[in-house]
Amino acid sequence: MTRNGTDHEGGRGGGRGRTRRAPGAGHQQLVNERFHDRARRWEEVYQREDLFSAIHQHRQARALSWIDALGLPAGSPVLEIGPGAGFMTLELARRGFSVQAADSRPRMIEIAGRRVAEAGVARRVRLLVAEAHRLAFADGAFTLVVALGVVPWLRYAPRAVAEMARVLQPGGHLVLNADNSRRLTMLLDPRHNPVLASARLATKTVLRSAGVMRPAARQARVTAHHLADFDAILSGAGLEILRGSTFGFGPFTLFGWPVTSERLGVRLNARLQRLADNGVPGIRAGGGQYLVLARAPVRAADAADAADAADPAG
Repeated sequence: MTRNGTDHEGGRGGGRGRTRRAPGAGHQQLVNERFHDRARRWEEVYQREDLFSAIHQHRQARALSWIDALGLPAGSPVLEIGPGAGFMTLELARRGFSVQAADSRPRMIEIAGRRVAEAGVARRVRLLVAEAHRLAFADGAFTLVVALGVVPWLRYAPRAVAEMARVLQPGGHLVLNADNSRRLTMLLDPRHNPVLASARLATKTVLRSAGVMRPAARQARVTAHHLADFDAILSGAGLEILRGSTFGFGPFTLFGWPVTSERLGVRLNARLQRLADNGVPGIRAGGGQYLVLARAPVRAADAADAADAADPAG
């Protein structure tokens, strides 16, 4: 489990619009090492004004607006998976929720713990080291589960999403995001366009066999999803999708090299985001990340009880 969907620079998406799996063996260790090395960057991401920070600030703000609209009462049990540097953890605690925050990296748990302690909300937060694929919580333990920037770094997203669904109360909500394998920035760069994946692989194979190119060192890989594939993962876990939107446009590159300045990139991202939010075809599904609000099914008995409680005739 880790923090941040486009928590990578220039990460590559998944093949021909299908889900790509990250290697299993040693994958989590590679992810942990990567985020341990970048811990300081995550502590600063909500103070900076660069494109990377702007995208992640927008992600948190949008997720919180969806959560606020749910009208959950103070004291509601909330699970955050992958709290990273603790910014979302802090906001959830400030809303009066009883928060459990689970991360696979002790370093990030330490940073998040310091942040909530300094803000004076530590009594509402329990931080623990845990793995997204095996959540040590009872069925139906939480009203809300939040997992931002987690899915792109998982070994096997369907298993983790099923775990998130398992720990949700009937009618509980899940807010999470995935990286978009058909994001606009990839489609416009031949180096990343999924249509050209076969040609790129063939070229690399020839160059490596000729000794011109050496195999790259092992590193944590990012998994991106086609939006429909990710929707299917959520539906397969028994979840109902209530809202979904893409966000984050940039950085734009050509053969991996930036084609805009940082300042222009920030402005271009804001402009394209407005178009996406207005439902402009070709743009609305082109953001780098896909944010989703989903709901666990309500059991028939629970629905009947709720109806009885709402009936003024009693």
